[in-house]
Amino acid sequence: MKRQSGATLSSMIFFLTLLGLALYSAYRIVPAYMDYWLVGRVLDTLVAQPSLKNGSDESIRAQFAKQLNFNNITLANRSDLLIERPGGGLVLSAAFSVKRPFFGPINLCLEFQAEASSGSQPDH
Repeated sequence: MKRQSGATLSSMIFFLTLLGLALYSAYRIVPAYMDYWLVGRVLDTLVAQPSLKNGSDESIRAQFAKQLNFNNITLANRSDLLIERPGGGLVLSAAFSVKRPFFGPINLCLEFQAEASSGSQPDH
């Protein structure tokens, strides 16, 4: 008698359940990461502007808020922007967190920090 081999129905159901959970997780997480990448690009764009290097903190925050609004980013806002000027350079960073519902009472909490710098940095 020949022994049969192959996938059983229960193993197929288990595999499809894991695949579904992975796809659902990606559906909940990927939009937050896309906004994080956009915030990083906004910071890179701002530090590349020579006019902002000597601009006031308020003008930098206004440009940041304008770029966030233009890119339809709602996860970060102008108060999340940290501005530093080490050694004549400009360092912009934004830290923000996202809370996304997952299953019932379970939420995903994601914390992001994007940073961009230009100009000379102090020696350490």
